[in-house]
Amino acid sequence: MLNSKKRSKKNQKYEKYWSTTMALTDFSGQQFIRTLAMIVEHIDKYKLDKYKISDLKSGNRTSPIVHRKELEEKIFSIYPNDSRDGASTRKQINEFIKLGFVKPFLNGYVPQAKRYINERISDSERKRLFSEVVYANASFDSSTVRDDTQNNQVKFLVNTLLNRRLEKKRLPIINFDELMGLMQLDIKNKKYANEKTILFQTNWAKKINFKDRKYNQINHLCSILRSMQFLTVKGADKSIKISLVKDAEKYIPEMGDTNRDPYRFGLMKKAVYDESRRVYDDLVCWVTKKPSEGLVVSHIYPSAEALKNYDVEAAYDPNNAFLLSPGNVDQYFDKHKMTIDSEGNLVFSKDVRREFINEVKENSYHIDKVILNDSRKKYLAIHNKTFHEKYEEIVK
Repeated sequence: MLNSKKRSKKNQKYEKYWSTTMALTDFSGQQFIRTLAMIVEHIDKYKLDKYKISDLKSGNRTSPIVHRKELEEKIFSIYPNDSRDGASTRKQINEFIKLGFVKPFLNGYVPQAKRYINERISDSERKRLFSEVVYANASFDSSTVRDDTQNNQVKFLVNTLLNRRLEKKRLPIINFDELMGLMQLDIKNKKYANEKTILFQTNWAKKINFKDRKYNQINHLCSILRSMQFLTVKGADKSIKISLVKDAEKYIPEMGDTNRDPYRFGLMKKAVYDESRRVYDDLVCWVTKKPSEGLVVSHIYPSAEALKNYDVEAAYDPNNAFLLSPGNVDQYFDKHKMTIDSEGNLVFSKDVRREFINEVKENSYHIDKVILNDSRKKYLAIHNKTFHEKYEEIVK
């Protein structure tokens, strides 16, 4: 009896693994976007983000104030399925919580969600938003009745890949067997897996034949990773390999002692580079309009200050940055010896060399209005404030 099939199946019920099954795997498709829009609308309608988690729970179920049945029926009316008991629709709702767009218990949504459902944004912008949200917030064991957001499997996997980059000259790879092993790992209090852990987990996954029993979960996780910037998933079945794309190292800095997250900074840097190419057809300094070696993605509201104030979104917001040439332009702006007003004009302190001020005036250096969107103006107001607190007089 100890080795009976019945007993073995019962034990599998309690097997721990990353629950990556997704109802929808076209993350930029119309159904995904419209379903997210309906969830956002529902949360706003009942102001669910204003409640405490304890108010949204009723034992192991959601509280009536969540009106979950109403949301399920609304989604089902647009996208009916064969599951009349609502299970498939609940699975769709939980997907947005697992991916990190929506908070557990429907207790709100991330700031990027409303931009994501805007059907007019570009495919590249949507991919950046998906990458940012999933990397920062994904939690495969979270749902409308469970909060496990302290464990983010996608961030863990990406950081495992990035830390492998330190040990290998070639682009780091996680192969199929290693992925199976990592999906068995409890990541609590872990930032990434080292080589010994990967080996042990891989051996265990092979022993328990994880691949044949959890095929869908593996495929769905690969669908998520394929949709993220800087990652590529090649091959099929046992030949699957996950790696960084070839140009990833142009954007993602090496892992180091800084508190800055290298993956999110890479997303920000690429977005700024893409904006420069879109506006100026090239990578140029946004003040001088000239190409330059070593262009700097310069924060307007300093990232260190933003992170210190727990304003993580600002630290990695592409609108909180200018692309500047190294040297005078970047250094004067970064050290608040120079600021930029809401019209794009450069404003100088007494600590700026006269030769540079003359150069700016002779060449009419400025920031173009197409760059100065409303978000950048808000960050500039912070930069202006710091500048004027530091310098009472400006140089004309």
